[in-house]
Amino acid sequence: MPVHLEFFHPDRIVVGIGRGNVTLEECREFVAGLARAGALHYRKIIDVTSVVPAAVGPVNLIAIEQVLAEHAKERGLVRGPLAIVVERGRSENAVAFKAMAPADRPIEVFYTVREARDWLLRQPVTQPERKAPVAPPVTQ
Repeated sequence: MPVHLEFFHPDRIVVGIGRGNVTLEECREFVAGLARAGALHYRKIIDVTSVVPAAVGPVNLIAIEQVLAEHAKERGLVRGPLAIVVERGRSENAVAFKAMAPADRPIEVFYTVREARDWLLRQPVTQPERKAPVAPPVTQ
């Protein structure tokens, strides 16, 4: 699979590494993997320095972001910050994605994993907040 996920549970950090031709479906599977693992609140590094530029552009990524945001909202979850690592000269999609993302979502673009990790470690660790269960209506 061109997108590999690693979870560092003690640090509440997820590292996603893309390689080769990454399709939109693989991007969807990546975010679904985050949701299945219960790691939406983790701080995230996404390294796309080895991804071949493909048809997955910022508009597609925003569509995935919206689905993920809705998933988190439905479950009352807080999402953690996102650091995107890109190659110099190939940051257009990441910068466009950051610009289109909700203002309350911390997203930054970096050229090295070290810079991304340093920034993430300065971000607060969020806990998975959940909504209280809704009681069924009382019938008389």
